[in-house]
Amino acid sequence: MLRMIGYGFIVWVIPYISAIPLLPLMNADPTFFKTLMIVEGSIVGAICAVLYFGKVEKDFLKEGVILGIVWLALNWLLDYFLLLPLSKMPLGRYFIEIGLRYIGMLASTVAIGFVLASKLKK
Repeated sequence: MLRMIGYGFIVWVIPYISAIPLLPLMNADPTFFKTLMIVEGSIVGAICAVLYFGKVEKDFLKEGVILGIVWLALNWLLDYFLLLPLSKMPLGRYFIEIGLRYIGMLASTVAIGFVLASKLKK
């Protein structure tokens, strides 16, 4: 569980820190800024998922589901306590613009777990 949380923190903190120097871009071209954040988050998430699954030896699908849920919850919590107070964005707007995008992490980790589990069965 500690590895799950550690990688989940990395998945959140790298885009968060890298967004700071890009904040002027958020005002100049918000769509481009959000696209960069999604691409970066996807790359960091993929790398962390590979590192995490590299040490998983069984129950791949279960691990993928749990990993995705932990990362999703952790990212929402970190955003709630750190991003929302700074941005002053209402919670509903946050989920429309940012929060729902994190569901992609859950989809990715479940997909990885499914593929690994089905390869093991063959």
